[in-house]
Amino acid sequence: MIRGKCPTCGRAVEGPSLDALPHFPFCSERCRLVDLGRWIDGEYAIPGPPAPVPPPTLPGDEEDD
Repeated sequence: MIRGKCPTCGRAVEGPSLDALPHFPFCSERCRLVDLGRWIDGEYAIPGPPAPVPPPTLPGDEEDD
């Protein structure tokens, strides 16, 4: 028996196997898509050092290939 709580809405999720729970660990397709939208919108982020900012380029500074 597999048991858990939906990370989006908190509803109980239970089933005899993962095959019986197509959206696990979510309770539904809706909750799965809500979570995906949060990732895409940047609501979930893993903190880390700031990315380096490249120096600005001025006209005429381009390298010839």
